[in-house]
Amino acid sequence: MWGFFYICQMLKKILVILLFPFLVNGQSAFISGNDTICDNGGVAIIKVDFYGTPPFTFSYAIDGLIQEQLPPTTLSQYIIETKQEGIYTLRDFNDAVNIGVTSGSAIVTVLESPTAVIHIERDTLSMLRPIADFGSQSIGNVISWDWNFGDNSTNLTTEDVSHTYVDSSGIYQVSLIVFDANDCSDTANHILVVRDEFWMYIPNSFTPDNDNINDRLCIEYNGIREETFLFKVFNKQGDLMYQSQNPSELKCRINGGWDGKHIETKNNLPSDSYVYEIYFQDFEGWKHQEYGDVILIR
Repeated sequence: MWGFFYICQMLKKILVILLFPFLVNGQSAFISGNDTICDNGGVAIIKVDFYGTPPFTFSYAIDGLIQEQLPPTTLSQYIIETKQEGIYTLRDFNDAVNIGVTSGSAIVTVLESPTAVIHIERDTLSMLRPIADFGSQSIGNVISWDWNFGDNSTNLTTEDVSHTYVDSSGIYQVSLIVFDANDCSDTANHILVVRDEFWMYIPNSFTPDNDNINDRLCIEYNGIREETFLFKVFNKQGDLMYQSQNPSELKCRINGGWDGKHIETKNNLPSDSYVYEIYFQDFEGWKHQEYGDVILIR
């Protein structure tokens, strides 16, 4: 249908050109175009070609409804940018000399775009489990999805996705672009917060027997202010056996920790139950002072 329409328009334009010598002073205007756009996208292009002496004055109609008069132009081709659907025709035309003839028509088709919708159960995640499950509840005949998680990770292209924020806490803008069968698209954005949380792990026993298994009293932690850290170990009589203000040297992952030796004499302490005291502030500034028992086994 559109091919037939296009051929007819070209024949009309050729006819105008052929009749040009027979028109009064050669004044004529020809409108053409056949554009399809998405309702949330760009603009359709309609062309109006003039033959005669500038300036040119003209008006046009959409589905028979005359539009507002345009100012005169000196261009031999005038471009109408529009988002309005309908059949475009010229209503009148004149150049600097006389009234001219009009011909041609143009069609603009506007397609309804999909609406992108992001669904997520929680807007705030913990660093302890920074996993987000996203779903597309988009409206329309959607055939493809493009997810961006805002953390420089690889985009995913399925309808429902799961993503883990492994880098750090922060505020991330998640975006979803959906496309329908007509290649119309829409984008939705959603703000997601990944919060840091403190935690502290201290085992209840260790075996400093140099077998490279659990030889040190080590710790693991997250989200603390290291400059506020203080760790002490006492015997049952309340005597200080060990002390550290550097939590990084006690990390299990680097084979750090207390080796079971006395803080001053460096002698191996006997198998027994000891008491630890730990103090620190978490990343938000809250103070924590905890006590516990640890068994030294030789």
